Amino acid sequence: MVVDLKLIKVFITIFDTKSVSLAAERLNITQPSVSHSLSRLRYLMKDQLFTRTREGMIPTFHATQLYDSLNQPLLDIENVINEVKEFDFRNSNRCFRIALTDIGGMYFLPLILSSLEKIAPNIAVEVITVDMKKLSDWLITGKIDAAICNKNLEDSSLNTFTLFREKYVCLVSKNIKSVKDILTLDNFLQENHAIVSASTGHNLIESYLSKQGLRRKIKLRVPQFSILDELIEKHNLIVTVPSRVDAYFKYNPSIRIFDVPFELPEFDVTLHWHEKKGHVLAQKWFINFLNDTLSNL
Repeated sequence: MVVDLKLIKVFITIFDTKSVSLAAERLNITQPSVSHSLSRLRYLMKDQLFTRTREGMIPTFHATQLYDSLNQPLLDIENVINEVKEFDFRNSNRCFRIALTDIGGMYFLPLILSSLEKIAPNIAVEVITVDMKKLSDWLITGKIDAAICNKNLEDSSLNTFTLFREKYVCLVSKNIKSVKDILTLDNFLQENHAIVSASTGHNLIESYLSKQGLRRKIKLRVPQFSILDELIEKHNLIVTVPSRVDAYFKYNPSIRIFDVPFELPEFDVTLHWHEKKGHVLAQKWFINFLNDTLSNL
């Protein structure tokens, strides 16, 4: 039995993404083409291969065995082909996907886009909102090409590079009269705070306070930092943010910026990626581009 290499690629991609639509997007072909290829594979293999569920396309036992036998050889073939090609970033119209928090988007995207406009004007970028619980899986399955966050991911198959060290500062409404020239620990614990979802990775302060047996007053929980600007002033809030982002708030006369009023360790802002998928040279270029553009800011 002779099986078209393209069919194997479709099979591997459905297995990785657990989705016909995502496989079509990844392979840059239509969804009906993927469905047709899957039908051919089912006929050739005499097996259903995947079952559609709420969690996505779940592989059968036979499909799992096939994947284990076919995945690495296919990657080896792709690598050999890619190694004799050159990724022409100057003319490429590839779209790279990167996971960022909204505050990461505020800080990094202007730098990324400005650099791309100069050296690779046709390349596009799609931003996915960071979800720490899903980030490793997104990188491994190829849903995203890279991620930038403030947490180290535990999966040993992922690559990590530290872009820079960072610390937190406090944005304080000028209407909070108890705060004078400095923000004290008593101020910090007694006034109302707005915090973002722990899924963004910004939960270092909560962990620290818990270890010290301290609690702050959480008035508002939001999914993103970027909606907090006006809320800080109007509702007398304190918000703790990475220091490099204070540039977006320091010209707001309604907001004062203070150091965090206790010893809090600095943290790494890290770039994460997974190397095993296709488009090897393209991905290597993108990772090197991010490293060169964003390191040591």
